Amino acid sequence: MRSTVLKKSLALLLAIIAGCGYDSTTPYPAPGPSVQDGLWTSSAANPAILRLSPDQLLTTGDRVPATAITTPSAALFDLNGIAFDTDGTMWVTSQDDSSLVAFSPTALAYSGSANATVVISSTNGSLSAPTGLAFDRQHRLWVANSHNGTIVRFDRAQLVSSGSPVPSVIISGLGQPAAVAFDASGSLWYSDIRRNKLASFSEAQIGASGFLAPQVVISALAASLANPAGIAFDADGNLWVASLSNQTVVGFSPAQLATTGSPVPHVVLSSNAGSLDEPVGLAFDSDGALWVMDRIDVLTKFPRASLVATGAPAPSVRLTLTNYTLFWSVAFWPKPAGLPLN
Repeated sequence: MRSTVLKKSLALLLAIIAGCGYDSTTPYPAPGPSVQDGLWTSSAANPAILRLSPDQLLTTGDRVPATAITTPSAALFDLNGIAFDTDGTMWVTSQDDSSLVAFSPTALAYSGSANATVVISSTNGSLSAPTGLAFDRQHRLWVANSHNGTIVRFDRAQLVSSGSPVPSVIISGLGQPAAVAFDASGSLWYSDIRRNKLASFSEAQIGASGFLAPQVVISALAASLANPAGIAFDADGNLWVASLSNQTVVGFSPAQLATTGSPVPHVVLSSNAGSLDEPVGLAFDSDGALWVMDRIDVLTKFPRASLVATGAPAPSVRLTLTNYTLFWSVAFWPKPAGLPLN
C-alpha cells in the first residue's frame, strides 16, 4: 500500500514539474544585472556620484538617477574623472582638493552618503587638480593632472589602502592634460585642452619618468580641435574627441593616428538642436554606440550607424539628469567587451 502511495506521489510531482516546463538538461539562467550596472557619472554642482540603470538608458526623457552617492571623503568639484578597475571598484578624481577616491562595489550598491574605500592624497604635486584617469592592461592607474601638466602612474600595490604614495612614473611638461585613454597597442593618449592637441606615448616610453617626446602629436587644423576634453577609442581603433568649444565630437582613424600631423578629422559630428552644446565626456557601450555627456546636464546616445560619416545626426536617446549639473566624465559598468582600456 505504502509503495503504491509513493508511486502516485512521484507521478504527481513529475506531472507538476512537466507542467512548469522544467527540463533537467536546461542550464540555470544567467544571473540578472547587478545594482551596479549602467552608466556612471559625477556632478560637481550638488556633488554626487550618479548611476543611470540600463532601463533608464532606453528612451529619451528626464531622469532621476537610480543611484546617487554623496561622500565626505572628497569635494567632488569641479571636473571629476571616472574609471573602473576590473573588480568593479570605481575611481574618481576630485579636482578641487587634488585627491583620488575609490568606491568598492559594495559602497556603490545604495544611494546615500558613503565613505570612500580608499583615499589617495597629494604629495609634492603627485595629484594636482586631476581631471582624467585610465587603467592600462597591467591594471595600473594613470592620472592626468591639469594644473602642473603631468600624467602620473600608481601601481596596484599603491592603491590598496589610503595614503599619499609617490607615483611610480611621472611624465612632465604636458601643457594641460584633460583626459587619458589607452589604444589597443597599449599606447597612452591624452588630450591637451589648452594647446588644442592630442598626443601619445608608446607602451615602451611610459616605463620611466621624465620629460618625454610624444611618439605622435595630432594638432588642430583650423578649429578641428577646440579645447579637446574627453577622449575614447571604439572597437575599430578610431579615437573620438569631445571638442568642447566648437560643439562637436570628432573621430580620427587609426591611419590618421599613426603619424604626427594636423589631419582633417575622419568624422565630425555637429550639434543637432542642442545635442552637443558643451560635450565633455565620452564612453562607448557594448553595442558600439557613443554616449556623450554635456557639461551642463544632457546625455546623448549616437548609435554606431551614425558614426560613419560627417554630419549632424539626431541622437537616438537624449536624457536630462534632474537636479544635477556640471559634469565631466562617464563610464559604463560592466566594462564593454572588445574595447581598448579607457
